[in-house]
Amino acid sequence: MKQFILFLFVLLPFCVNSQVNETFDGPTLGVDWIGKDRGQFAINADGRLQLNIEPTESGTASIGKEIAYSSDMQWEFDVHMQKSPSDKNKLYVYLYQENDERFCYVHIGNVGYKELGLKHHGNTDLISPQTEFEAFPLLLHVKVTLEDHERWNLYYKTDEMTGYRSEGSALFATDESVGKGNLIFTFYYTKTLSDLFSIDNVRILNRVTETPLEPEIPDKPEILPNLIEVEPFSASNLLFSFDSPVDISDAVFNISTIGDAYTKSYVDTDTKRVVSTFFEKKMQTDCSYTISYTGLKSLSGKAMQDECLEVILQEEGSDPSPEPDPVPGRPDSYPKGSVVINEVMAKPGNGGMVEYVELRNMISASVSLHKWEYKNVTGRKTKVLPNIDLPAGGYAVLLDDEEKLSVPAQAALILLEKFPALNDNGATLQLWDAAGNKIEEMTYDAATSGVSWELSKGRWLLSTAVSGGTPGAVNSNPQIEEKPEDPDDPDENPEGPEEPSVPDEFEPVLPGEIIINELLPDPYAGGSEYIELYNRSEHALSLSALSLAIRKSDGTLSTRYSLTSVPHNLKAKGYLLLTKNLEGVTSFYDIADLSALCELPKLPILANTSSTLALLRTADKIVIDEVAYSSKWHAHSVKNVKGVALERIDPDAATQDKANWTSASETAGCGTPGYQNSQYKDASSGDATGIEPPVWIEESGSYTVSYLLDRPGYSCRAFVFNTSGLRVAEISNHELLGISGKIIWSGIANNGSPLQAGIYIFYAEIYHPEGMVKRFKKAFLIR
Repeated sequence: MKQFILFLFVLLPFCVNSQVNETFDGPTLGVDWIGKDRGQFAINADGRLQLNIEPTESGTASIGKEIAYSSDMQWEFDVHMQKSPSDKNKLYVYLYQENDERFCYVHIGNVGYKELGLKHHGNTDLISPQTEFEAFPLLLHVKVTLEDHERWNLYYKTDEMTGYRSEGSALFATDESVGKGNLIFTFYYTKTLSDLFSIDNVRILNRVTETPLEPEIPDKPEILPNLIEVEPFSASNLLFSFDSPVDISDAVFNISTIGDAYTKSYVDTDTKRVVSTFFEKKMQTDCSYTISYTGLKSLSGKAMQDECLEVILQEEGSDPSPEPDPVPGRPDSYPKGSVVINEVMAKPGNGGMVEYVELRNMISASVSLHKWEYKNVTGRKTKVLPNIDLPAGGYAVLLDDEEKLSVPAQAALILLEKFPALNDNGATLQLWDAAGNKIEEMTYDAATSGVSWELSKGRWLLSTAVSGGTPGAVNSNPQIEEKPEDPDDPDENPEGPEEPSVPDEFEPVLPGEIIINELLPDPYAGGSEYIELYNRSEHALSLSALSLAIRKSDGTLSTRYSLTSVPHNLKAKGYLLLTKNLEGVTSFYDIADLSALCELPKLPILANTSSTLALLRTADKIVIDEVAYSSKWHAHSVKNVKGVALERIDPDAATQDKANWTSASETAGCGTPGYQNSQYKDASSGDATGIEPPVWIEESGSYTVSYLLDRPGYSCRAFVFNTSGLRVAEISNHELLGISGKIIWSGIANNGSPLQAGIYIFYAEIYHPEGMVKRFKKAFLIR
């Protein structure tokens, strides 16, 4: 009897803390696994749960079981993948479901080149994907923890690892009153591949155990980035290429006699190795210039040496004296994704097509394909590309030299002897540059006779062109049908909540509930127009029934651009920015919340000078908000409006009141995409108008001048004087301010040297177009 009682006590902690411990050892599934697709799953020969169907089309299948929730929880499961997942072959594991609007799930499938992340309702990242898995087949051990009803952690390990690696943590509070829900595995498959994933060792605990982490590899001495070349893309646009990623946040690029670059951005935000800079004036040919940069750092924050180059700008075709190669004999190295495989015709059929692969240059500079390698991985064939320069945005078509294909004159036709045959049932293709870097990899599914696969907004879709393909030209851009991201509803569970799903119908948006809050009609060169919306109601609203349109001079509306593909509802007091090119926004402006930005393939074109933009309900054409904007609404002190957004001052004031619009402040970067406007009028500021002397900020290594004003439209001049009355530094020169904000000053004097420690006088003058001028003077200390 004592032994029996002791046995119960030994098992008690396990029974209390582990509610699921499934190893799929038996030949059949337990009855606690439920769902309408349950019959499509089986335990395979390796003792793992697998989808067991022969599909004729793409689809999803779900299986799950009911689980209990607690304040602390831990989910563990193994995922075996035969090959790399994709945006069509992927796995969602729904962990915590409170209702149709609130749930969390693990996403395993490509997001760019990353495969593993944690999301919540609306397909929004809680923990963004960080890791690219390259070796397949792969057995991945996944672990997710929830602590104190709100802190989520995501870990993974492979069999080669001794411990787990953390993918990150995030805060997302759960409802303590919800006691149970469903654990659901949803498999996304195509008609040619349904058995990519299998599941094993599913374990759920009502507590969090210690997670042993993979030992960190000792840091190697850091090798700072080196400048490879400076390339003039135009007379006012220079490209700086480095051999490793650089941090440009504090960098200043300069051309002698012209001045500093007015904008700088990464050509490729993934690699951060090529920097594009624009200057106000053009360089003249056959003239000598000094090109320099300062303030560059490695991504770890280590300062790089400032560089200075003497150059002469020559037109193409002239014969300047050759400059020495910065690294003699080294092949050019290019960032990942700089050239993509853009179209594949694998099964031309009996029409006028032949097999071909189309390449596209995705960066704003020419790419030399000399000695690049095209690899048909499935067919185990490699071909070396000839010495051809692919211009920025240009197309090249690879095909057999025995076949001919009509392509546009501006496209490059690359004839490859014994062009590797493209498998009708699908294949993996790669591009490698001459320096040995893998630039691109893609996998296409089974081919359709006479129709090519085209890359459209990151997805591979069948061409809708009449000819069956668009070799050497812009893709046909077929419309993407967005499938709901939610799992199928497990049946036989009357007490559990239903599957997360997007309701078929929404309450109609009323006029004035969503407003047009910010516009960028005239973007920087290389930038993108944008439209910002703001939900000023007290509840979340769907945009799926709304459209945007330009009102013509006769009062009618032009083409309506539907917002049905916006992936999530707009929460109360929330912002949503719409643009046709996310990189054209993120490269030029500070982003507070990337999830507030949405890229759509089609939007109204905003005229630079003036136009009328309407937001309306698609079905009944009821106008929700409308603004007839003008470039004359910009602040008088803004002489060059390119890249400067128009901001609404008071979201509750009339849209069409021109006094309710002005330029975004320079201190905010000339735009606030996806967050509160720099010129937002806060009633709590009252009549306060003030500007404070510089304060040293240790973290940034710079001085901050803070201000709080009573209205938008003020411009500022600010200087530093020594105790003898000499002006020794300039902080601001006619800079447009917002309602509140900060001006950053480096502490550098007019002569280019840091000011010596001591007492100085801060003098500022703020002035408004309406005639108000206020001056401030105060002593402060330089450290």
